[in-house]
Amino acid sequence: MPIRWMTEEDARALLAAEIEGRLATCDRAGQPYITPVNHVVHEGKIYFHSKLTGRKLGNLGENNRVCFQVSRVTKMTMSADRPCACATRYECALAFGVARVVEDAAEKSALLNLLVAKHAAGKPFQPVGEEQARTCAVVEISIDKISGKRNVDPE
Repeated sequence: MPIRWMTEEDARALLAAEIEGRLATCDRAGQPYITPVNHVVHEGKIYFHSKLTGRKLGNLGENNRVCFQVSRVTKMTMSADRPCACATRYECALAFGVARVVEDAAEKSALLNLLVAKHAAGKPFQPVGEEQARTCAVVEISIDKISGKRNVDPE
């Protein structure tokens, strides 16, 4: 299973292209928690929305260091005569950083509209206003380090 490391540019492109990522947080006791979230990348930062309360935000209030991961399966390989010789070809990006909850309603509204636009994929949608933005949380992740890799077919 040859691994090829991505350039930072390729890892950032994969992060921006994928729709769902997985957010890893830890509570004060060090208990990890991973949850899938829809996200958008804007000006080099990752944004996602959340309920106003819950485990994600509770963990971020105790420890704002996070890890964010996206992946894409590109191919599955199997051998009929060797059932244990299967493999997944994939691409993945892993970002480490610091999270903060966005407080300003106008900023939240603008970010939520970017998120909706990404997921609407060109279809029209009713914009999110500031009043709606106040009913949820928007979290920003400033990326300190990002890497990516590909599991590729042998040459």
